[in-house]
Amino acid sequence: MLKYHFLALFLALPFLGSAQSEPSALLKEFHYLDSITRPFDNTALPEVMKNGKRMLEIANELGRDTLILQAKQTYGQALEYVGVLDEALRVYYEMLSLAETKGFTMYQMRAEGLIGRVYHSMNDLSKSQSFYEKARLSALRGQLYSDTISLNYDIGFNMAAMGDMEGGIRRIEQSLADALATNNLEEVLFGYDNLFNIYTEMGDLQKAMFYAQAILKIPEAWEDDFNKAQMYEHQAEIYAKLKDWDQTQKYQKLALEIFTRMGMNDWIYECYKLQSLIDEGRGNFKGALENHRLYLTLKDSVYQEQYDERMAAMSAFYELEKKQQTITVLKKDQEIQLAQIQEQRLMMFAGVLALLLVILFIRFRNQRKTQQMQEAFGQALMGAQEQERERISKELHDSVGQNILFVKNRLQRISPVPDESLVQSVDTALEEVRNIAKDLYPNQLELYGLSSAVDSLCALTHESSGVFVSSDLTGIDEKLNREAKINCYRIIQECINNTLKHAEASAIRISANLFSDKVELMVQDNGKGFDKSLLERKSARSFGMINIAERIKMLRGKFDLETAANKGTKFTFSIPV
Repeated sequence: MLKYHFLALFLALPFLGSAQSEPSALLKEFHYLDSITRPFDNTALPEVMKNGKRMLEIANELGRDTLILQAKQTYGQALEYVGVLDEALRVYYEMLSLAETKGFTMYQMRAEGLIGRVYHSMNDLSKSQSFYEKARLSALRGQLYSDTISLNYDIGFNMAAMGDMEGGIRRIEQSLADALATNNLEEVLFGYDNLFNIYTEMGDLQKAMFYAQAILKIPEAWEDDFNKAQMYEHQAEIYAKLKDWDQTQKYQKLALEIFTRMGMNDWIYECYKLQSLIDEGRGNFKGALENHRLYLTLKDSVYQEQYDERMAAMSAFYELEKKQQTITVLKKDQEIQLAQIQEQRLMMFAGVLALLLVILFIRFRNQRKTQQMQEAFGQALMGAQEQERERISKELHDSVGQNILFVKNRLQRISPVPDESLVQSVDTALEEVRNIAKDLYPNQLELYGLSSAVDSLCALTHESSGVFVSSDLTGIDEKLNREAKINCYRIIQECINNTLKHAEASAIRISANLFSDKVELMVQDNGKGFDKSLLERKSARSFGMINIAERIKMLRGKFDLETAANKGTKFTFSIPV
């Protein structure tokens, strides 16, 4: 929008003509029409078209070259803004030819710049760049140095549009430095706006934000409510891309207040679009849909108003007053198209919302599948470990143990009085092998059940450590299957090991409560306890605790830990039966 302010100034450059006065009614009419005709101000387009055409008629009748050039400029811009680009180009080329013939450098520079802008609108960027360069050389030749700044902005912006982002930015920054050095605030604002647009297009939101805020740091920018509101809206767009919804809401609200006060519907609907994004980002899909509907409704009404005005202006240009029926048909077609577009947009928005929900559902389902696969893998891994423990235990007991026993018997046969120390070493080795085998996989668990295996574990623990260990698991074996018994045994074994390592306890108690739908087991000691909050830190969790948690999870059970300094520790876990 700052560019349009520049264009308005461009049109408002003082009329340069002959010093000779011509006090005719036609000249007065020309100057009056010139004073009220600005294509980019609030003047209605049909009025601009009619006035521009009349100015050209007066200029031709008076035969004044400078008046003809000025009229062609006004009329050409009216055609350009209406969208009749081919006719606008014809008028601008006539303006350029006359300016070159008569040696009017300023109008030559203007015509070349306007032709460049039309080619830019037609997306012919190479031709656009060529005429912008010609206009810049004309400005230098005519010593119109202030105009070179804005033309360099156009050249730089074109370079960026053609893919040379670095070159375009460098060109604009050089001109911006000139504008700052000469304190040309209008051109400074225009330069900041160009850089903001380019960096936003590049996705460099940090730099785009820098230039958006730089504009607001210029006092003159705050004097213009429109510029201020536009910058608020730009900042809201950037924060929306950063998904910072609080900042987006803040600047959207500021922009909407100003645009509403000014009655600028073509910016108000952009604010509704931003509000729809904010609601969607915050999960308020109902609000997002409602604000998107308001955005489309207001946008379509603005487009309809613009369409009506342009159609009226084109009617003035082509003198189609007698063909009003054709225009009415076009208008009806436009209404149908707008209704179809609005319906398509609403359907598209609803489709995107539905797609988002489907994606979320699929993602949730995949997470569940992944979790189930991880749990299945963990169960399979623990099952394989127990099988391997059982195999190694049997190998140690049946093979290694038998071989050691064979060695002992052989020694006793060879010598009637064998070396007692040697026999004792063999007995010790045999006992260690049996203990290792029992620790790997207790035979009592398979032969006599969990209660007996835990009793044996208690006796072995007391014998090896001196800590008194008792258990009461009467009736538990009828409640559990083989897999549950193995896992409960390992959990109790790990709890005892943790107590022996850390608790400095003198007694351990293992007990069970049996219910119709679950079994609850408790391992309690009278040790020094510890700070329970330590377990909340992953780094403080031992491999043993992780193993316990995994086994309980595999059994679909729950566990609880009660402890405090000098209060002992009570570990309780329950599993469904």
